[in-house]
Amino acid sequence: MIRKILSVFIILLVICLILNSSSAKNYYSYNIVNYQENKYSISLGIWNTDLKGDTFAPSTVFTTDLEDDLGFGNNKAFVSFDFNYMLSNLNSVGFSFFTGSHKAVRTQTRNITLPGEPSDVNVPAGTTVFSEIKYSAFDLYYRRYFSTESNYSFYSLIGTRFNNLKADFSTSTTDLASVFSTSTTDLASIDFNVPVVYVGIGGDFRISDSIKAFYQIQGIPISISGEKVNYIEYKIGFDYKFTENWGLSIGYRYNSTKAEDDFSRSLKTRYQGFTAGLNGKF
Repeated sequence: MIRKILSVFIILLVICLILNSSSAKNYYSYNIVNYQENKYSISLGIWNTDLKGDTFAPSTVFTTDLEDDLGFGNNKAFVSFDFNYMLSNLNSVGFSFFTGSHKAVRTQTRNITLPGEPSDVNVPAGTTVFSEIKYSAFDLYYRRYFSTESNYSFYSLIGTRFNNLKADFSTSTTDLASVFSTSTTDLASIDFNVPVVYVGIGGDFRISDSIKAFYQIQGIPISISGEKVNYIEYKIGFDYKFTENWGLSIGYRYNSTKAEDDFSRSLKTRYQGFTAGLNGKF
């Protein structure tokens, strides 16, 4: 995994250096105040996510709804981090990361089938199912600015996302030797650890000297392994700068991901919710 990350990062860095050396440094006007002087930017945030979606078990062609069948839909806080380095007025590279998990418990009112590795698992009605879905994503990206006027900016980006999406399902059993002793029995588990290449666009609009609105949308991934992960993600919001180097951001983020293995077992998730963060430029 580490080798894949380093390889992709080196490739992106080489592309950036080639583009940077082949373009005049001030090919476009670049009038955003202090943007050129601040080479580094960081953002640490919280994403309050609501989880919905479903799973598909091909052995019985059964779709299990994460909310109705398994009890998901509760909000949990994801942690996010972003680092960006300006190579020049028009080119930058960076990495971003988010991680979090949702848990749920639901006693089944009907027979369901859960996708599992190596085989699907039938779960009868009346079984109490404990579920946990974990999602982590690490991005390496290159960003190219095309319009950088004093009141707005526009950019495109290309990157690689390393997805780690895992679902675990279990139930509780009572030890016959003691009615007070219970243990957990694993039912099914499915894990997707898949890198994908993606593209996107974004930008911002300056409302005042201290406030700007931003947007970014990315997706159209190309899987580079046997498993497939398709996703679309967008985020919109506002940045408020309270000092020359520090600011706050609030916004909304949406992520729809479908992961599928070679046997057509799949897990579809929709994460959405408000974000808040602390931003710094140096």
